[in-house]
Amino acid sequence: MIEAREIFYASRAQLVVRKFGAGGPAMARPVGIDWHYDRADPWAITMRISGTEHVYRFARELLDRGRVEPVGADGHVFVQPLLSQWIEVTVRCACGSCSQVALLSFEHSEIDTVLDATKQLVPLGAEADQFDEAAVDAELARIAYGVA
Repeated sequence: MIEAREIFYASRAQLVVRKFGAGGPAMARPVGIDWHYDRADPWAITMRISGTEHVYRFARELLDRGRVEPVGADGHVFVQPLLSQWIEVTVRCACGSCSQVALLSFEHSEIDTVLDATKQLVPLGAEADQFDEAAVDAELARIAYGVA
């Protein structure tokens, strides 16, 4: 385990964007992906499509489990293994006029590397150990009751 507070990792993916209900072919294109993991929120990982404002924050466990089985079917992020070499991350956006699905295909080794880096900060299953319960209670009291 390392003592850093956060890690950043850059990777590549194939991106396909489809609008809900739209027909016609969708072309894949390579994109850069910037990953961010912070021990301050040890359950989450952030994925940003490089050069865009598209940022997605989701459970690190979802990415981990999605390497071996389909997970997240009921949410906005769905992760599943494809064959033995690829992992697909599907992000659904249905906000206002933006009704589309982004399919991001990663080489399995890219996701393994991202998760291995996060495990150097906080091992899977040890997320709760990152919190100082007394500090959390004090902050909640300050917010709720204005206690100093």
